[in-house]
Amino acid sequence: MSAPAPDPQAPSERSIIARGAAIIMAGTILSRVLGLVREQITSWLFGTGDTVAAFTIADNIHTMLFDLVISGMMQAALVPVLSSYATPELKHELRRIVGALLVLALLVIGSVVVLMEVFAPQVVTVMTALGGGEEARDPETVELTIDLVRMILPAVLLLAISTILMSTLYAMQRFTRPALSLAARNAAIVAVALMLGRTEFGIRAIVVGIVLGAILMILIQAPGLRDVMPRPNFNFRHPAIKRILALYVPIFIGLMSNTIALVVDRNLAWGVGEHALGAMRYATAVNQMVLGVVAAAIALAALPTLSRHFAAGDTAAFQRTLSNGLKMVTIMVVPATLGLAAISWPAVDLLFFHGATDDVGARAIQIALLAYLPGTFFAAYDQVLIFSYYARQNTRTPVIVGVLAVGVYFVMAFLLIGPLGMAGLVLANSTQFTFHAIVMWLLLRRALGRVGDETVGRTLRISLAVGIVMAGIVFLVSQALGELPIPGHDQESGAAAIFHQIVMVVVPVGIGGAIYVGGLWKLGVEEISMIISGILRKLGISRR
Repeated sequence: MSAPAPDPQAPSERSIIARGAAIIMAGTILSRVLGLVREQITSWLFGTGDTVAAFTIADNIHTMLFDLVISGMMQAALVPVLSSYATPELKHELRRIVGALLVLALLVIGSVVVLMEVFAPQVVTVMTALGGGEEARDPETVELTIDLVRMILPAVLLLAISTILMSTLYAMQRFTRPALSLAARNAAIVAVALMLGRTEFGIRAIVVGIVLGAILMILIQAPGLRDVMPRPNFNFRHPAIKRILALYVPIFIGLMSNTIALVVDRNLAWGVGEHALGAMRYATAVNQMVLGVVAAAIALAALPTLSRHFAAGDTAAFQRTLSNGLKMVTIMVVPATLGLAAISWPAVDLLFFHGATDDVGARAIQIALLAYLPGTFFAAYDQVLIFSYYARQNTRTPVIVGVLAVGVYFVMAFLLIGPLGMAGLVLANSTQFTFHAIVMWLLLRRALGRVGDETVGRTLRISLAVGIVMAGIVFLVSQALGELPIPGHDQESGAAAIFHQIVMVVVPVGIGGAIYVGGLWKLGVEEISMIISGILRKLGISRR
């Protein structure tokens, strides 16, 4: 029996996802790099102590509220539903739907923001009481935290508006402006921090940058919807809005469980040590860069296509797109996590061991980074698996698994915090992500019969084999470079010391990247060439 002829649509589908992922990836890389610069500036100016702990709590409150009221809605409900209306024939309807969503956001989220402004002290108490509150940190730190919370909350409403615009652009497969807006937001934060960070504003400068960055995101994205400019209206009973809200209810419940977990985590970190919150914040920034570049870019690029295949009842095309997404994640997350583990200290030394961050703080960042990496690996796959459920307009299953995963986090956190302190909290977080990804994989396989095709396993095996060899060589190169003479600490040698730190990262990464890409290319992993071609085409270097 002859093998079935290859589907002629498969290459173009891979190209669509690769192109979309390349655009999102380019913007995400720029955004995440600027995000790391933002954290570097924070580390340089304020270290890992009480000031950064206050800012971290305020930032977490703003992030949790944003996630609850709108952020989780984007992938789970907004993009899948709006994708059904992103056609020339339905543009008029799309304008009305998005207009109603914007009005709804202004009314609901605006009211929540005002309420939390009033009760900011009580909110901070909830975030810190389990960790000792004022007993763990001085009263000045608590007052600073309350002040920062009140300053940062307006960004939630601005980001909600931006998210609705972003979801509409994604649904129309317009990826450039959303990607650029994310980078512009972090650029605004960096610029304001540099201008005002050493003035009387202090850490408040970063909060001012966050609010201004949210405004900038709206200004960048709105022109991308000129042909479908939203029309504000109060038609909240539109079937699309009802469907979006119905899909989001389970997500909201799941996010509530995640919020409870984060509140407990922040409480425990508040009291576990002076450097814990700062170290976890900076390590998270590095890991989020990996997830943003690897998983979010690919998953968001594939989501509209997956949604359309499900709506059309084309199971084969759905599986094909899912396979492509999983393989692209694989070839990127393997070198990112293994390579970062191999150069964890040089990376921390280069990024954060400056200014107000001392050796104790820097070592705490390295410990947190290493403990986060296993979870980062599994979380990358988890993004694609979750989005595949969202594309099938099933938001309940990810929520149920998420609630169970939170339970796993609680068990591990309280078991490990005693013997391991901060590292125990981070490992509990990694266990949560690992559990969630594995269970999601098993449930999706049960629902679909299989997850992707046999090429996914082959790509994973090859990538891991090449990645382990690559990581070993990177570690040895890093160790060898570490034996080179280190410049002294006098002013004249400052530039030489920074150059040495850069070499300790750039040289191993360059060698490791060449080994990994060459190995995959030699072993016939097609997706590596697809991603490279997509990036080159976007840069105008190759048109093939």
